[in-house]
Amino acid sequence: MTYEKIFETTKKTIMKSDVSNIEGHLAVQVDIVGEGEGAFYIELKDKQLFVEPYEYYDHDCKFIISADDFIKMVNGKLDPVLAYTTGKLKVEGNVDKALEFKKIVDSVKKQEKKAKSATKTEKKPAAKKPAAKKAEAKPAAEKKAPAKKTEVKPAEEKKAPAKKAEAKPAEEKKAPAKKTTTKKTK
Repeated sequence: MTYEKIFETTKKTIMKSDVSNIEGHLAVQVDIVGEGEGAFYIELKDKQLFVEPYEYYDHDCKFIISADDFIKMVNGKLDPVLAYTTGKLKVEGNVDKALEFKKIVDSVKKQEKKAKSATKTEKKPAAKKPAAKKAEAKPAAEKKAPAKKTEVKPAEEKKAPAKKAEAKPAEEKKAPAKKTTTKKTK
């Protein structure tokens, strides 16, 4: 991943954050190490966010992290505190200010949840449509039921004459056998 792509992805994600309720000033310089190496900064000032592709020498703290881990952290898939304790994130400067960065990440998560909730709300009317289709299917089933009753009656009528036909040949066979016996005795 290139530095430009890392920066664009970070800026797009971070700018989704609602920081209107976060007080104070926070300036974090992010040094990406490894693939896509480079530096940029994230600043919270007067309840507004700024993400710029420059080094920020007057920062409160500096994050040193790989691009993959930072993207995961910004997307809420890697907790900043866990990243720090496991050594994926190195912090230089004021660690208390670095912890405030978690508020920005949490705000991104909240905004994504709101977006998902809005999507689910839009999907609910679509769920009502299949219910209407089920209601349409019931009258079709009612129409089929009388057709089944009509089909059953002719089948029963065929069985009754078939039994009578079988009974007659059996009687005919017995009668000639008796006649033959009678002729031999005379």
